[in-house]
Amino acid sequence: MRASLRTATAAAVLLLPRLLCAEPAPPTGRWHATLEPVPGLEVAFGMKVEAKGGGLTGALVNGASESRFTSVSWDGETLTLALDHYDGRLVARAVGASLAGTFVRAIPSGKIELPFRATLAAPPVPRPPKGSPAISGEWGVEMGEGDKAQRLLATFRQDGGRATGTLLGPTGDYGPMHGTWDGQALVLTVFDGVFVYRIDAVAEGAGRLEGTFRSRNGTPVRWIARRLDAAGAAAWLPGGGSVVRAKEPGARVSFSYPSAPGKPVSLDDPEFAGRPVLVTISGTWCPNCHDEAPVLEELWRKFKGKGLAVVALSYEYTEDAERSFRQIARFRERHGLTYPVLFAGTTKGAAASAPISSLEGWKGYPTTLFLDRSHRIVKAHSGFDGPSTGARFAAQKKELEAAVKEILAR
Repeated sequence: MRASLRTATAAAVLLLPRLLCAEPAPPTGRWHATLEPVPGLEVAFGMKVEAKGGGLTGALVNGASESRFTSVSWDGETLTLALDHYDGRLVARAVGASLAGTFVRAIPSGKIELPFRATLAAPPVPRPPKGSPAISGEWGVEMGEGDKAQRLLATFRQDGGRATGTLLGPTGDYGPMHGTWDGQALVLTVFDGVFVYRIDAVAEGAGRLEGTFRSRNGTPVRWIARRLDAAGAAAWLPGGGSVVRAKEPGARVSFSYPSAPGKPVSLDDPEFAGRPVLVTISGTWCPNCHDEAPVLEELWRKFKGKGLAVVALSYEYTEDAERSFRQIARFRERHGLTYPVLFAGTTKGAAASAPISSLEGWKGYPTTLFLDRSHRIVKAHSGFDGPSTGARFAAQKKELEAAVKEILAR
């Protein structure tokens, strides 16, 4: 009996260090996070972390929208949520029952480091008083003043005290915004791995909102909005197909950029010569370009047998070619792209490069050009309205397919 007791005691002594050194369980669950880029500016988002196949997986969450992390790791102290496709990551440590950490991302001037915190407890949702005005619908937004004034279209959806929506401009939408509506005040935020946005507004009479828009720098920009009917919403912004055009309609588009170091690709190459070509002016740092890429891949797969060629020109943040090609490879891998993506240079020098220098009304990324078999611009489309725009996303996909059919028919 004593021998058995001594044996058990010895085993326990040997096991104790292992128990004491056992790695804490990974912080799985649905985390409700708040990014604070500048004091006083809080931008809500979500993080989903799950155990799967002996490892971890997860997604960046904005309302109902989920964007998977490229990898999730836990070393017993630090949780790392990688956003390699944006050259960024969220890094956090457990603080009691919460997480506290930093969002780090490469930008043209170097890198940013923004603090965030997260908890498993969901924030409260307000209950609008009975008879409160509803905000669901489309709104005409006038934002900013002077030469920085711009028109945007807001689309809002309300479910009790929960609100979702986005803003739309000439380069596409502002991403899947989400937040609350208490019957008088609206708060919507989005953090998509690149952009950090928050809008605040209050109702000012029937069918009118007034508030501020803030991005990562925290500077408030005043905006006002009025409710629009279907006809008003359709006319509020110019269509993406009417914003940009060729300076010389009959001129042939020409460019040559590398698909990899030392491998230039031009429209004179056999895979493009004599073919109608869809050219997208893009960037791996651009969320709207990420939204567009799977749609273009779908068009490419559907119509390449009929002669269509597709190519993306990617303008990157820095002149570090190695980094740029790495980000382009990550972009292609994330979306399963089989059409070529070329490194066209930096965003700083984009306006002076081909084919952008031949365009009138160019606003930014993405811009999609539809070239005939002689590589003249037949149509051009500014921006991309992503999945968060609902019916507009579906309509835009049909518009792009119609443009492809047009150049194939020529």
